[in-house]
Formats: sequence, C-alpha cells, structure tokens
Amino acid sequence: MGKQCLQILAMVVGLAAGWTAAQPTGPGSSGKDPAVRQLADEVGAKGWIVYASRSEKGDWDLFVCRPDGSAIRNITATTETNEFSPQFSRDGRQLLYRRMARNEKIDNNDHGTQGELVIANSDGTEPRVVGPEGEYPWASWSPDGKQIACLSIKGISIVDIAERKTVRTLERKGFFQQMTWSPDGLWLVGVANSFGTGWSIARIELATGVANAVNRVDCCTPDWFGDNRQIIFSWRPPGQKANKGYGWTQLWMADADGRVSKLVYGEDGRHVYGGHVSPDGRYVLFTGNMNEDGDPEHNGAPLGLMRLADAPIIGGESAELRSLHKDVHNGPVLELPVGWEPCWTFSDIERRESGVATKVNRAEDLAGELHGKGWLIFSSRTERGDWDLFGMRPDGSDRIQLTHTPDFNEAGPRFSDDGTRWLYYRMPVSEPLDNNTYGTFDLVIARADGGHPDVLGNRFSWASWGPGAAQIACLTQKAIQIVDIKTKKVIRQIPRKGIVQQLVWSPDGKYLAGTANGLGPFWNIGCLDPETGALNAVSETERYNCTPDWLPDSKHILYSRGIIADQPGRAELWVAGIDGSDRRMLYAEESRHIYGACSSPDGHYLLFTRSVEDLGKVDHSQTTLAIIRREDTPMRGDEGPTIRNQYPQARSALRLDLGPGWEPDWTCDFVDLKPVKVK
Repeated sequence: MGKQCLQILAMVVGLAAGWTAAQPTGPGSSGKDPAVRQLADEVGAKGWIVYASRSEKGDWDLFVCRPDGSAIRNITATTETNEFSPQFSRDGRQLLYRRMARNEKIDNNDHGTQGELVIANSDGTEPRVVGPEGEYPWASWSPDGKQIACLSIKGISIVDIAERKTVRTLERKGFFQQMTWSPDGLWLVGVANSFGTGWSIARIELATGVANAVNRVDCCTPDWFGDNRQIIFSWRPPGQKANKGYGWTQLWMADADGRVSKLVYGEDGRHVYGGHVSPDGRYVLFTGNMNEDGDPEHNGAPLGLMRLADAPIIGGESAELRSLHKDVHNGPVLELPVGWEPCWTFSDIERRESGVATKVNRAEDLAGELHGKGWLIFSSRTERGDWDLFGMRPDGSDRIQLTHTPDFNEAGPRFSDDGTRWLYYRMPVSEPLDNNTYGTFDLVIARADGGHPDVLGNRFSWASWGPGAAQIACLTQKAIQIVDIKTKKVIRQIPRKGIVQQLVWSPDGKYLAGTANGLGPFWNIGCLDPETGALNAVSETERYNCTPDWLPDSKHILYSRGIIADQPGRAELWVAGIDGSDRRMLYAEESRHIYGACSSPDGHYLLFTRSVEDLGKVDHSQTTLAIIRREDTPMRGDEGPTIRNQYPQARSALRLDLGPGWEPDWTCDFVDLKPVKVK
C-alpha cells in the first residue's frame, strides 16, 4: 500500500465538512444534537485519551483529554523535540512514545522506527529514554507492562524493560510495521507483506510462531479488542470508483482468524485510520483526512468516537458506499480534538497544572470520579446501638438506611452479580458482631430495594452468590454446598478441604476462595477448584490471613495479610494470583488494620474497612470505610517510619474516607435502593 496507509500524522487543514453523522459544533462539545450529547455523557468519565497533536509553538507534543473531548492538557510540553505514537500500558500506569528533534519530519510509514523510545508515567512525568535513535522499533506493551515487543528486518524481539535485554526472538513472517501485543499476551497483530499480497493485516501466535491473515490487500493500523478475538483496522477495499478510481480507506473490524469482517465507519471523501477500541469494547476512536499521506506541515484533523453497537455508520452522501452496505445505522459520531494516533485508558492519570505534574490530591477530585459508579452497601452501628444495613454512593453521598431492626444486628451484605438482590446475615442484638462468626447466623435474601426479605435460617453459613444469582455456595462442617435459591435444595456437595469461613465464588464461576486452616499453621487464603478438588495456598502460609474477595478478572484475589504470631504489625491489603503467584502489597497503614476489601465492578477502585483494633469483635474497633484508586497502588496510608521503611517504593496517594461502616460491597448495576421507613 506504500505511503498511502498509516494513521495520518498530520491531516490537511482544508478538510471537507466535519464528521457528518450527528456532527457537534466543535472538539469536545456535544452541539445541539441530543444523540451526540448522550454519547458525550456516556463516555465523559471513562478514563483518558492520549494523542499527538501540534502545539501552539509548532512542535508535536502529547496531549490527554477526557473521552468527551474535555479537560485537554499538554503532558510533554517540549519545544525542541517532537513526541508522537503514544501507547498507554494495559494498566494505564505507564506511557511509551517516540521522541526526536523538532526539525526532523515524521514519516507516516516509518514513525515506529524514528527517534528514540521513551517510557514515562501515564501523565508524562519522569520520562526515561530506553535506547538510542532507531532502537526498539514499533514497540508495543506486553499485558503486564514489563516487556515490549519490537519489530525489525531481523525479526520480532521480546525485550525485558527493566534489564533492557532481548529474552526471545521470532521470525517476522513478513510483518514489517504497526505491531501490537494482544491483551492476553498470546498474539501479535501487525501489517505484513506476505500471504500473497502486500499490506495485509495478520496475527502471529507467540507460542508457535504460526501466522495467519486477518484481511488482505491495502490494510493498515490494526489494534485489538479487549476480548483478544477481534481486530480493528483500516482497509481500502478494491474496486471502488470514487476518488478517481482510487477509493477511500474505511474502518473495519474482523475476527482474528480472518473469517468474518464488518464495516465500522466509512465516508467517501475521507480516509479513516488509527482505530482504537475502548477498554470495555463498546466504543472506538479513529481519525481521518482527505489526503492519503497527510502533511506534517499542517495541524491535523479531529479525532472521532462512536459506539460499536451503532456500526456500521457511513458519513456524508457516500452514494457508492451506501449502495454496498444496506444495513447502515444512524448513530452519532462525537468530534474530539485535533490529533493523531489516539490511545484510551479507563484508568485515571495525574494532572499537569502550570506545566508541573501534580497528583490529583483533593478528595473532591476522587469523589467526582466515583459519584455515578453505582452503590455501596455495608453494616454500620445505629444511634440505638444495633447494627443495620446502609447504602450510599461511592463518593459517600446519598447515605440511606436500608434496614431498621432494633432486635437484630445485620452484617455481611453482598449484591448479586446483576445488582437485583442482596444477601446478608441476621443475629440477635445481644450477639456481639464478630468478623469471624457473623456468617454462621440466619441468612437473609432480599430484593435490592430491601423488599421481600426471605429468612433462610442458619443452615447456610458463609454464603456467596454464584454467577447469574440463581445459586449460592455455603459452608457446612463437612462440605461446601451449592444451593438452588428458588428451591432451597442442595444440588451439589464439594469437599471443603479445610476452608472454614469467608467463602467467595469467583465471578466466572470456576473457583471458590476462602479462609482455610489446612494450608499452614495459621489461617490462610485458599483457592479451590471444584472440578479437581485441589486447594492451593494463595497467601503466605506462615502468618494469619483472612477476608478474601475476587478481582473482576477471576484470576486475582484480594485479601488481608495479617501478622505473624506473637509479632507486632498490622493487617494489610494484598493481592495475589489464584496460584499464589504475583503476591504484592496494595495498601498498608502503620496505625490501622485493613480488612474486608472488595473491588469496584470495573476493577479500577478498591473499597475496604480500616479498624483501630484487630478484628474479631467489631464493636470497639472504630471501623470506617475508604476507597483508593487501584492504579495508585502500592500505597502507604500514612508516613509512619515502620511502614515507610518496609515499603519505600509505595506511593503516598489519595484515599477517600467514607465514614463509619464495615464489610462493604459494591455494585455498578442500576439498583433502586430505598431507605427504610423508621417509625
């Protein structure tokens, strides 16, 4: 395809009319079209977009903005160099890009080899040059952000970033540019000149080196969907009569095995490049221009954003294109700032004010991120002295009382995965609330609004919702029981292998985790495979550990890492893989114990209980709730000398304190929580 491909670095200023599908009045605005306003409202709080654009001083810098085009800021602000081709790491904490002297022109077909590779924090701070000019060409992040894949004439190289060493090489199989690593780490996709033609989109399996074509002839700028099964790319289908028989490049998607392809966006009069799918797979970013090769002397063209559910969309009259695609939708396209090569993360990033990078360090900033992200439910002591259930927004607003039972204490509420119901435990008010026993009393299941509570009795200890909310898993002295909610019948029994409390079912339904006393001398976190009956240690086994819960990926478990017997210390928030690998601290304080953590449903935030006393009994532990960003971890909650010496690399980042509460849970689904009527 020669120079006619790549995501165009600079598109001519004299563009035709803007995006013609529900065009707003300007970058970042929603105009008067209600469909565009609705799209802007949907995406406005969904993280950040990074892109290259020409600055007011004429060089190319990196900018970030919200997905609705608001809050634009320059994160490199260099006048002597051009920065371009930014990529967020999958966790949103790092950024790689290329940098070269300002007087050098960026080549649209060779930009991945130009200048030097730079890795920085996601806000652009602490930039580190990884190698000399031309080294690490077409670099792309590994899923864990510890390696990069590079592509040169000699082949494909997998490079360890910390050591700056090549740990593996593969034959390039005709791949020559625009390579991207899949989110699951198993594949690479890129532009190849093999498969019987040039400018094909192809993928290569890292384990075997076997490559297959995704789409052939005049294709470019591929990128992955988060499901690892689909590719977004640009394609100029052959046989077009428009543009003097040359045709226009369109945005397409296809199965990674190359069997099924579908038009996403096309417009006669505009080449469309640089497709990038949002982390949740619901939206796509792209850019485009009138000229195939662009022009670095000009300033670029607006980025566009649309829902994938609205695809295919065709802009303008585009008579020829419309004649070929009868299933066109009329969804909106949101115009974003002028830029090139966009990348999207749902993680939040640091802010730059007056040219200086400063971490978002105000509680109102974090609260502003959280307000619309569903509801929390938790136990808290009332003025009467009993424990009832309460709900509130994740920013601490709209706090409401959900139960009013002076004769009982309620504890351990958990939303079903669809947000329509919750379960909790009820015990006599004379029974002290205890972290280690509350799950052995009467189980209650109610609608999310608190209506129709069904008291199931004390035969269902430590109950946990199964996927789909049709079943629960619970503990008996001899087994783990799977119980059908509707009939209350036990439909399966699994040996409990030493799990004694705090049972939690993984979101994908494949595993059970819990606190176990058979993996070491103390309580430990175990992961049970119901199919094989194998129980393995997730936590360390030489100390007390408790209160496990799952991250949304069903591959990692949050837990409280407690003390070693007869030694001082505090319980800390940790995470580990289900096989016990990759154990790491997330949050710790010198003055508080951390228990009962759960993740937000999107995985971006962590909610937990802070207590002065070790749990056990809750009444005198001064339990309060708090939320942190997962991207800020590892994090120190205070600057006590012991914790600072123990975790010198941990951040001192922002924590949002939410007031009294214990054993919280979080849903982002729409629920209609209603305050109980207190007489």
